[in-house]
Amino acid sequence: MPMMKRYKLLLALALSLLVFWPLGGIKADTANQPPESANQSEQISAAVATDSSDSGAGARGTPSQDSQIAAKALTVSDASAVAATETAASSQAANAENSVDNPAKPATAQSAEVSSATNQAQGQAATDAPPASKRVQELVADMTLRQKITQMLMPDFRKWQQEGQASQSDMTELNKEVAEAVDKYDFGGVILFAENVKGTAQTLALTQALQQAAIGNQANNGKLPLLLAIDQEGGIVYRLGSGTALPGNMAVGATRDPELANQAGQIIGRELSALGLNVNFAPVFDTNNNPQNPVIGLRSFSSDPKVVARLGTAMMEGIQKYNVAVAAKHFPGHGDTAVDSHTGLPLVDKSYAELEALELLPFKAAIDKNADMLMTAHIQYPQIEKDTVISKQTGETIYIPATLSDDIITGIVRKKFGYKGVVVSDAMGMDAIAKNFGESEAAIMAIKSGVDVVLMPTVLRSKSDLAKIDKIINDIEQAVQRGDIPVSRLDESVTRILNLKEKRGILDFDLSERTQAKAEATVGSELNRDTEQKIAASAVTVVKNGDTVLPFKVKSGDRILMLAAYDDEVPGLELGVKRLIADGVIPAGVTYEALNYSKTTKLEDLKGKIDQATHLVLISEIGRQSQLASDFWLTRVPTEVVDYANATGKQAAIMSISKPYDVANYPNAKAIVAVYGNKGMDPTESLKPDSAFGPNIPAGVEVIFNGQNHVGKLPVNVPSIKDGIMSETEVAYPIGHGLFYTDPVKDIKVNVPASAQLDQPFTATVTLSGLNGLEKNDYRLALKMDTQHFSIMPSPDYTISGDTVLISKKANDTNPVEISLKGLVEGQFSPVLSLTLIDSQDREFSMGEGYYKELIQITAARQSMVPGQQNPPQLSLRSVEPVSSRQQLSQQATQASQLPKTGDSSSLFLVLLGALFLFGAVYLYDLSSRRL
Repeated sequence: MPMMKRYKLLLALALSLLVFWPLGGIKADTANQPPESANQSEQISAAVATDSSDSGAGARGTPSQDSQIAAKALTVSDASAVAATETAASSQAANAENSVDNPAKPATAQSAEVSSATNQAQGQAATDAPPASKRVQELVADMTLRQKITQMLMPDFRKWQQEGQASQSDMTELNKEVAEAVDKYDFGGVILFAENVKGTAQTLALTQALQQAAIGNQANNGKLPLLLAIDQEGGIVYRLGSGTALPGNMAVGATRDPELANQAGQIIGRELSALGLNVNFAPVFDTNNNPQNPVIGLRSFSSDPKVVARLGTAMMEGIQKYNVAVAAKHFPGHGDTAVDSHTGLPLVDKSYAELEALELLPFKAAIDKNADMLMTAHIQYPQIEKDTVISKQTGETIYIPATLSDDIITGIVRKKFGYKGVVVSDAMGMDAIAKNFGESEAAIMAIKSGVDVVLMPTVLRSKSDLAKIDKIINDIEQAVQRGDIPVSRLDESVTRILNLKEKRGILDFDLSERTQAKAEATVGSELNRDTEQKIAASAVTVVKNGDTVLPFKVKSGDRILMLAAYDDEVPGLELGVKRLIADGVIPAGVTYEALNYSKTTKLEDLKGKIDQATHLVLISEIGRQSQLASDFWLTRVPTEVVDYANATGKQAAIMSISKPYDVANYPNAKAIVAVYGNKGMDPTESLKPDSAFGPNIPAGVEVIFNGQNHVGKLPVNVPSIKDGIMSETEVAYPIGHGLFYTDPVKDIKVNVPASAQLDQPFTATVTLSGLNGLEKNDYRLALKMDTQHFSIMPSPDYTISGDTVLISKKANDTNPVEISLKGLVEGQFSPVLSLTLIDSQDREFSMGEGYYKELIQITAARQSMVPGQQNPPQLSLRSVEPVSSRQQLSQQATQASQLPKTGDSSSLFLVLLGALFLFGAVYLYDLSSRRL
C-alpha cells in the first residue's frame, strides 16, 4: 500500500477515535463508579422480605422504591407468578375504575396495588389460611366440628341462679353448674364483668377455677385453656373492684403524653396479668368527633385521629408488656354516632374515603403495631355495606351492620388492611343486634362475615339457659353441613384463636404461676395509685381564668364550700382537700364542707352556706345535650350559684367532670376547669383508699388550690352553646386550648447585654407585660440570681436577700426594673435562674428554674499595649474540628499520592489528542520533505 494512503487511513482512524471516544468514555466512566451497594442482591432480598412481612413498610421507604425492588426480585422462574400477578392487577384496576370512592391514583399508589396483587396471586391462602405452628395445626386437625364452633364462642356468666335458689346473684366464685358447662362446651373463652371481680383474692380464685374447669385434670386430654377477657378501659369503663381505676382515655388525651398513656397501659396489664386475666377488650380507638355521642365520649382519647392513634398504641403496648392481649375497638369507628348501639342501631353515612381519613386511621395504626384483636361495631355503614335485611322487631329495612358485614370484616379488615389477628364481635346481646336479628342468625352471619369470636351470643343466667347455647351451636353446625359455612372458614378462625393463645402463653397455662401474695402486692398498689394520681392531675385543663381567680389561695380561718351533683362525688371532693391539708398547701385552720345538690335544690336553700364561704367549687356533670337546658337541674344549680357568688364577691370555680362540652355553658363563670372523669368513690378517711375510685375529682380540687401541676389541653373541640343547643359550626374553645397558672409571668422578660468585662458593672432589665390583671393590686417579683458567677449591686429599686432579688410593685405599676450586676468569672452564664410573681393574695406564679436564662459572655478586661507597639491584628475565632481537619488533610495527601486512573475517559482523551497532533506534525514534515 502506498505511504500516502497509509497516512490517510491512520488519520481517519485517529479522527474516528476522537469522535467516538467520548461515547465509549461515558460508558467507561459509569463502569468505574462505585456500586450502590456491596451486595445489591442482598438488598433486594431484604426489601422483599420486609414488604411481605410488614404491612407498614410504606412508612420506612417510598412505595415506588419498594415496588421497584420487588419487581427486580422477580426472575424467569417466577413466570407463572407474574402471569397471575398481571391477571390480579388487571382485575384490581377494573374494580378501581368502577369504584366511586377510588379516584385515579398516582404511579406510586398503582405500584403499591400491583405489589399487593402480586402477594395475592402468589399466595391467596394468606387471607384464607393464616400461618400457624405445627402445634397449632395439629390441634386444629384433631378437633371435632363441634369443638371448632365452641372455640369461636365467648359467653359471660356475670350472674347465675343455681337450681333451688330463689333469684340470680353475682357469680364471684365458680359454682358446680357453671363449672360443668365450661367443661362440657370447650368454649374458646369467657368474659368477666364487675359482678365477677370484686376483690383481689376472690378474682384470682375465680380465674384459676375457670381455667381448671376448662382444661380438666388429665394431661394431654385435648382440652384447651380459656381466653379470660374483661373490659378494663380505665375511667368510666372499669371492672376491677380492688384495682386502679385510672382517669380514663379522654383525660390521657388531655395530657397529650404517650409516656403517660403507656404507664396507664402498664398498670392495666400488670394488674390483669396478676389476676389471671389474659385478654383486655381495650383500648378504645374510636375518634369522638361527635359531641352528641352518647356511648363513647370520655372513652375516646380525642377528636383528632392522630392523637387517638399515638396515645392508643402507646397504651396498647403498655398492656401487652405483661403478656395480656388487647382488642382495639370498635372497628370501623363508633365516634361519630348519636345513637348508643346498646339501645339502638346507629348509622354512619360516610364513604370509604371519609372513613379512611378519620375513623380508620387509628385502627390502621393499631394493626401496624400488632394489635392482638379487633372488636367490631354494631353500626350501619350504607356506603360500604349496601346489602339490607328486614328487622325482626320493626319489620323495617335496615343495612347489615359492620359486625355482620363481609364487605367490612373480610373486605377491609382482612384484604384491604391485611390483618392477621383475631376479630371479635361486640356483645351480640346489645339491642343493635338482639332486636333486629335472631341469636343463631346473627352468630351465623358474623362467622360468614369473617368474625373469629362471637362474644356473648346469648344470655346465660341459669342451667336452663344452656338450651339456648345448644341451639346456636346446632344451627351453626347445620349451616356447615349444608355448605353455607365452609369448614375451612371455621379452621381459619380457630387457627387465629389458637395462634393468639400460643403467642400469649395461654396454651401452656400453669395454675401455679399466679399466687395470691403476688396479686395482693400488685393490684391497687401504692405505685399504681401514685401514677394514677399523676396522670389525673396532669390532665386537668384550666379552660377559663377570668381576673386570674385561680389558683385559690386560702388562709387560716377561710371556709371552703364544695357542691357535687351526686352523693358518690362528695368523698372525692373531700379527699382532694384532705390531701392538700396533708401537703401543707391548705392550712389546718381552714374549714371545708362538701355536699350534693339535686333536682329539688333551690338557690335559697344554699344561700346561707354560700354567705359563710370564702371559696366555692361547683361540679358540673352533663351527659347529653338535653341536660344543657337552663332549666335542667344539672345546669340550673351551678349557674345560679355562680351568679350569686359573683354578686357577693365570692371566689367560685366550676369543675366539669364528664364530657367537657358543658364548659361553654357557663358564660358568667370566672373560672372553669375540666377533669374528664365522673367516677365517684366510697367514703374514706384514708388519703389512699383501699378500693378503686375515680381519681379525677380529687385531682381537680388539688389543681384548683395549686397543689398539683397540670398540663391539660382540651382533647376535643367544644362547640358554642345557645339556648342549650350545641352549635354544629361555631367553636367556643378549640382543641388544644388550655391555660396555665404560669401564664401571668410567661411574658416577663429579663434582658442582658451580649457581653461584659470581668468585674465591670452591667444592667439586667426586667420588663413587665401580660400580667392577666395581677397588676391591679400590689405585687412582688422574686428573682433567684446566679451568685456563683455574678455579684448583685445594691439599688433603691430592689432589696437583696441572699441569692434573691426582691422587687415590690404598687398597683398598676408595670415600669421596667434595672438590676446592676458584675461578672465574677470568665465564661457564658445566665444571671437569672428563676422568676416568681407573688400577687396580693400571696399566690406564687413561677415558670420554674431555667426558664429565664438569657446568657451573657463575661470576658477578661483588655490589657494596656506597650508604648510604640502596633496593635496586633484581630483574629477571627472560628469553630475548629481538629479530627475532621486531620481527616481532610489525610484524604488530600492520599489523593495526591495516587496515580491517575487508567480507565478515566478524560485522561485517555487528552492522551489521544496529543497523539493526533504528533501524528499530524510528522505527516506535514514528511510532506514538506517530499516537496523539497
